Amino acid sequence: MSDPFDVETGIVGAGYAGLSAALFLRRHRIKVTVFDGGPPRNHAAIQVHGYLGLRSTSANELIAIGRRQVDELGGRLEGCRIERAETIEGGFLLAGSNGTQWRVRRLLLATGVRDQLPDIERLDEFYGRSVHVCPHCDGYEWRDRPIAVISWNESSRDFASKVSHWSRQVTLLTDGRSPELSADDRAWLDQKGIAMRTATITRFEGRDGQLDGLRLEDGSVLRADAAFFSLGEECQTGLAQQLGCRLGESGSIEVDDEQHTSVDGVWAAGDVAGDSQFAVIAAAQGVKAALDIHRTLAPREPESHPA
Repeated sequence: MSDPFDVETGIVGAGYAGLSAALFLRRHRIKVTVFDGGPPRNHAAIQVHGYLGLRSTSANELIAIGRRQVDELGGRLEGCRIERAETIEGGFLLAGSNGTQWRVRRLLLATGVRDQLPDIERLDEFYGRSVHVCPHCDGYEWRDRPIAVISWNESSRDFASKVSHWSRQVTLLTDGRSPELSADDRAWLDQKGIAMRTATITRFEGRDGQLDGLRLEDGSVLRADAAFFSLGEECQTGLAQQLGCRLGESGSIEVDDEQHTSVDGVWAAGDVAGDSQFAVIAAAQGVKAALDIHRTLAPREPESHPA
């Protein structure tokens, strides 16, 4: 009797978590297809820092290496976005943006998180080079230099404080918004030596990706060698919600210690799974999910046997 499933494991998301999972699943001789819905969250980063063994490797280079590794082991990469997922007997039906459907036995959601970007002129020239989201990832490279922090929500104080770990020359800018800070928060910032400016930012200034400063609405330029922003993020959980996966208070997908969701046969890994959001952690979660998926498929016959 023919197999009613096109592939044993479908992976939605071709970032660090998805590709790492695909690599380990193929090493366990499990048929896998990875659906690439777009570039990873940190695609603009010209260097991925803190990833053991890597030096001067950009996010795009690292993803390209991962794609080649999966391809070399026989994993399939589909360049389309999965728009719909539903449970069927024994697995799941996935519908792609190109009108194609796939039937998969197991499903890994590695759909990631989308950052809210500042609407400031020339952002594209500096983003991933000297304008960043994550100080844990990039703060060290700007240690002891003037840094601008762009934020105006309830986490502004804590975010500015986090950045100040690497520099005492930190200015918090709220880009024309009324900051969600209490009097105690403002006093605390003063005590830490973190200045605050509420003027609107008109554009980033600099050249060749290196920030020189931020031009404000009054024409002045606040000198800064780097900028970090924290404006909010959105977990990409549309497919998880279609399948009925339980979400946490932060909006991420709830998972157990093996990355399994509340829905049988569905795993989640990477930033969308709600742990600390680092490339290296996403990759590790992908491996954990792959090993657990293999465990559930182990009783099945592999695609071929050694001679």
